[in-house]
Amino acid sequence: MDHIIYWTIMKNHSTQLKVRAVNYLCCFLLSVIMTLPEVCAQDSLSSTSRKKLHDFLDNFDVSVYIDVYSNLKLNSPTGDTSNLVEFASNCPFAEEFRLNVASLWLYYAAKNIRGKLELQWGDAPNLLASPQVQFIKNMKQANFGFRIYKTLWIDFGYLYNPIGYESSWPIRNQLSTVTTGGYFETGNFLCVKLSSQISPSFYAGIYIGNPYTLAYGLNKRIYAGMAILYSFKDVFAVNYNNMIGDASLVNSEMRRFYMYNNLIVKVTPMKNFLIVGEIDFGMIDHSAIPPDTMNPAYGLSGFLQVNYRFVKWFAATIRGEYFNDPDGATGKKYTYNGKTRGLLTYGGTFGIEFKPVPYSYIRAEYTYLSADKGNKIFNSNLTDDRHMLTFTVGLRYGTFR
Repeated sequence: MDHIIYWTIMKNHSTQLKVRAVNYLCCFLLSVIMTLPEVCAQDSLSSTSRKKLHDFLDNFDVSVYIDVYSNLKLNSPTGDTSNLVEFASNCPFAEEFRLNVASLWLYYAAKNIRGKLELQWGDAPNLLASPQVQFIKNMKQANFGFRIYKTLWIDFGYLYNPIGYESSWPIRNQLSTVTTGGYFETGNFLCVKLSSQISPSFYAGIYIGNPYTLAYGLNKRIYAGMAILYSFKDVFAVNYNNMIGDASLVNSEMRRFYMYNNLIVKVTPMKNFLIVGEIDFGMIDHSAIPPDTMNPAYGLSGFLQVNYRFVKWFAATIRGEYFNDPDGATGKKYTYNGKTRGLLTYGGTFGIEFKPVPYSYIRAEYTYLSADKGNKIFNSNLTDDRHMLTFTVGLRYGTFR
């Protein structure tokens, strides 16, 4: 009985508090309404203030991006119990509907200062974040910069790595899925970057910092790199990026020199027709397959992609890809018929896209990916190749320009 009396007293007390809160709120709103005429009358100062506020807010872009997906395995053999898609930068699970990414974009761009913040949640960020640096997974980028002179800028923070054409966010690609080479490309940087749009056709930048990439593990060594872009109107563009540094992990006693080169070529021979080619070539010291472990290891990857937009709301894309890491510098080594080597994959993707409204897409893609025979790396290590259908739906909306 005591607990019933206590509950009754607390309930009455809670009700009195709620009534008081409502009364205070009503009084506050009434006071605001009564002072509005006086505030409006003192509008001589507010006109300038409103203009400054309008100019300030006009420099902001705020938007939300959401992507959902579903993968369907077409050659899943008996005994395949894994729903994980190997070497996936996004859309990493099969046989179910899932959230690829939900993100918030906040950009600020004024005459002499700029900043970017992109927060993300979903399968893609969870997949690409190293266990040792989980704070990174919810940040796509977080940086700010200042204008030094004319078009010369300096930026600080977590920035995009210029290496690679593809993004883990499907909205930035013509195809939602990413190549194997794209999966193994270096991730974003905690760094400082100096860049300039030297002319309408020429851009150059240099950066120095620390990379965080799942494929390469935790690395606190210092890397440096450069990015050069030349474009001729909207017809042709060539982009060279590189990264140079010490690739040894934090607990490694041996230092390993690392160099990564990335070349991207874009050609638009006619309206709505886009051809993109990319080649990646990397070298890492002291990483060759035994018995020559002191020799450098080399890797090569690339893709060729053709996209044609028939009308504003419909496009088709086809892509061929190749990845070759003979010394296994990027990951696991495979042995078959007495021969040990790193990962080798090749394949192709065909996809169609419907765009019901701007900044949206509904895509369907078929991907065939094959590995070196006998490696058995797909479908719970039961097959050398993978056939898959991928469906993605995405939308970005907000105040962006």
